[in-house]
Amino acid sequence: MSEALPDFVARRTPAWNELESLLARPKLTLDEVTQLDALYRRATNDLALAQKNYPNTDVHRFLNQLCANADRTIYRSRGSTLEELRTFYSRTLPRLVRETLPLTQLSAGFLLLGVILGALTVALHPDGEILLVPADIRGWISRHELWTEGILGVETPGSMALMIFLNNLRVAFFAALLGITAGLGTALVTFYNGAFLGAVVTACFRGGLGWNILTFISAHGPVEMSLICISAGAGLHVGRALLDPCEKSRRIALANNAQTSLRIVLGMAPFVVLIGIVEGFVSPGSYFPSALKVLTGALTGFGFWRWLLRSGR
Repeated sequence: MSEALPDFVARRTPAWNELESLLARPKLTLDEVTQLDALYRRATNDLALAQKNYPNTDVHRFLNQLCANADRTIYRSRGSTLEELRTFYSRTLPRLVRETLPLTQLSAGFLLLGVILGALTVALHPDGEILLVPADIRGWISRHELWTEGILGVETPGSMALMIFLNNLRVAFFAALLGITAGLGTALVTFYNGAFLGAVVTACFRGGLGWNILTFISAHGPVEMSLICISAGAGLHVGRALLDPCEKSRRIALANNAQTSLRIVLGMAPFVVLIGIVEGFVSPGSYFPSALKVLTGALTGFGFWRWLLRSGR
């Protein structure tokens, strides 16, 4: 037996008013969007009841109009691709990076730990260089030359930049993908890259090339290391869904976190390409003075993090 119309209206009016209020707002928070979705679904159920039990009444017409307004608001046509990209890079991507910032910081800790242990291994262990530094790099160092300078005699800066950013893309995607191992693989990849960096820099110092390698790294290093840590943080975000899904099922938590991580890594891909160009054209050789390389790294690193931490707030 159907509910009396006045009782139905009295029971459901607060929810309808709340839905109308949300539809009237120009901007909504994430929680309000979730609330809007739930209220819209309930309103469509109410409309179905009104069509069945109270057809051609004012309530039926009101609910029909309310659901139509909600439908237009929720499913309105998307903007242009250019506008979507602008919104993604000015608001969405910085917000996602800030949400996973503690995991990015944890990844930076793994990287730093690797740098320290790699440096200590080469500095203190007699066979440390053999263990961690590739033979071709050891050969360059033994001749008191930096391999980054020698490559320019064989490769053009453009081809060198291509190789660099393809390798950096591989590292970034690999670090994020290994989050599916509950974050263990991501942590190991980040630690290994840090150990390799620490070992190579220490070997260069032992070979009298310490300033040369630091100058080479200075132009691209701040942003490149940041990109690795952000991508690794995205991988740890996937791993967190497996270890601590909170109130969701692991399947749902994994799907949500994986979507967030994929958006972060894809959003960072253009910066991997750009910093690869810097590493190929600015960092090696004597085309640019050392002071300009250091200034380039400082300004790009500062600008990169200022954008991520403040944009879209």
